[in-house]
Amino acid sequence: MAEPHGWTHDGLAEDLAGHLRCANRMTWLDMQLGPSGSPRPDVFTLERSYSKPRPTAYEIKISRSDLRSDTTSGKWQSYLAFASSVTFAVPDGLCTPADIPRGCGLIVRKKEVWRYVRRPTIQPVSLPMDACMKLLIDGVSRIAEVREPKPRTLDLWREHEIVRQRFGEEVARCARDLVAARRRLDDAKSLANGEWDRMRRDVEDTKARLVAQAKQELETWSNLRREVLAWLNLPEGTTTWAAEQRLRKLKRECDADQRVERAEMQLAHARTAVHSALRAITPEGVPT
Repeated sequence: MAEPHGWTHDGLAEDLAGHLRCANRMTWLDMQLGPSGSPRPDVFTLERSYSKPRPTAYEIKISRSDLRSDTTSGKWQSYLAFASSVTFAVPDGLCTPADIPRGCGLIVRKKEVWRYVRRPTIQPVSLPMDACMKLLIDGVSRIAEVREPKPRTLDLWREHEIVRQRFGEEVARCARDLVAARRRLDDAKSLANGEWDRMRRDVEDTKARLVAQAKQELETWSNLRREVLAWLNLPEGTTTWAAEQRLRKLKRECDADQRVERAEMQLAHARTAVHSALRAITPEGVPT
């Protein structure tokens, strides 16, 4: 479903790719930069240069909610392992530079042309070998090319001409409208399928990222558990219940030590008080 500004996500991405495409720059659309779970920029470009390829990632946003979700989660930061800069691409009026993370660029689709509102900060980056292989093996055939409009075929024109001669101009016009409506329906279905595919890929990427994060957290907790067991002088295979019982025992021992210390302090105070009282009774001093 198109936003009020009239752009769809894929439509804006293709339009940006067309703007960026030139003889000295290669452009990819929705290309995953590595194995499953790797970042998948909406538009990715490489300069045709051995010394300064300047890999650049562009993130398409057609709604403020999607923009806030990306900037809040920090998803764009994962691109920096593969790109020297990240630029957000939006329709005119969607946001301001203040809504874009520091260091990121902002390019806006005006009525007729694309315009940079803020240039990104360029940082040196070495494109990983697996990303290079991905672009080479899977990406060469997917380099964004100019989509030329397909002219109406001669056979279709002949069919419309036959209808016009037999049934008149009105019927022929209705037939043309029907064909055009079917074509628009096919285009809408293709666009919807493309949106669903993009959403599915985003879900898969998010799932892979969350699974990797959960595995990392689990490993951290496992290391912490081993440290706690070592501190408690317990073997590696000790159950959680046994570790809990050991902690409770140590707590009781600590409490007992504190009670003994308080009792000794009170006894010392009592001895001092007794000695003071005896001195007051016998001026010659306290008998030993």
